[in-house]
Amino acid sequence: MKITNVISEVFEWERPGIWNGGHFYGPGRLHKVTVTTDEGITGYGWNGGTAAERPLTLFPLYVDYFRPLLIGRDPTDTRGIAVDLGEKLIKILGPAGLNTQVLAAINIACWDIKGKAMGQSVHKLLGGAQQRIRTYIAGGYYAEGKGLEELKDEVRFNVEELHAGAVKIKIGDPNVGVAGDMERVAAAREAIGDNASLLVDANCSLDLPTAMEFARLLPEHDVYWFEEPLPIHDYEAHRQLAEASSVKIATGENGYHLAHFRTLLDHNGASILNVDATICPGYDVAMDVVNLAAEKGVTIAPHGCQELQLPLAAAVPHGEFLEYYPAAVDPLRDEMFEPKLRPDPDGYVTVPDRPGIGYELNMDFLSRYRVE
Repeated sequence: MKITNVISEVFEWERPGIWNGGHFYGPGRLHKVTVTTDEGITGYGWNGGTAAERPLTLFPLYVDYFRPLLIGRDPTDTRGIAVDLGEKLIKILGPAGLNTQVLAAINIACWDIKGKAMGQSVHKLLGGAQQRIRTYIAGGYYAEGKGLEELKDEVRFNVEELHAGAVKIKIGDPNVGVAGDMERVAAAREAIGDNASLLVDANCSLDLPTAMEFARLLPEHDVYWFEEPLPIHDYEAHRQLAEASSVKIATGENGYHLAHFRTLLDHNGASILNVDATICPGYDVAMDVVNLAAEKGVTIAPHGCQELQLPLAAAVPHGEFLEYYPAAVDPLRDEMFEPKLRPDPDGYVTVPDRPGIGYELNMDFLSRYRVE
């Protein structure tokens, strides 16, 4: 089997603005990669679609660069593609950035082809250890006019109507401060009760003293994990925080390479890795991280688009959570993917056994938002 073409498309749509500790998210954006083959099997990969503020209009330029390097290659050699277009081009494109994110979409599309060609799900090809995995619902963003009562309504809805056994909220906005964020944490805990897990996420917005203060206060509300408290490459600060915190430190959604995760774990800087197959250059490198986590005795809870992360999160026994973005994060999200992914009544997701990734983009819906 040979690759015959690699096609890039970008989509953008308006939605209400939301923000985390450091970044405002305006329009919704998605970048789609289609890989075609001489045997008529087509694979799809994508970036964005959930709080995506990356300059996705630049992504097609990288596809243009990669295309002549891909045409004629065997798409099922996903590891070779990841290495040749990633590590071996480090002097040309750099170690990480938009290039590796585009490579991720290409790699995922090739895994989709591999699964379809073999008549197996990507989940099974990656290991297939869990048929069902627990979800947590991402949200709790800051937004205009969103106070404590609105936050409570949101997380209560996630537990009572979406069946979440765990919910996540944002902290770290400097305009809110530690005291204001702790009021948000207390309100969320009050709303969801004692039987659901509460997670908080600072999106790398804190310095070490502020993170230490949060780590001291969060146990009062039985917070399960403290996500991305610090800039990702401050490994020594991660070590100090993890050593002082009784709350688990989770991080990794912005890690591109195995070396980053190895250095983080060599510093004992995290208990949970939020590896993202669309930030790492695809499933091959993400699985290297997943295997490292097993070696080091930590769990994984992949970050990002649930349709793409589900095969990875449930591939191994130490996959702890699937992150799930509800329509509240983006009202159009509910229509973008086929089939629709829904948590079961017990807060778990059942992994599909369809060949390939198991999900595709709803182009009848999405095509109206294509950027010309």
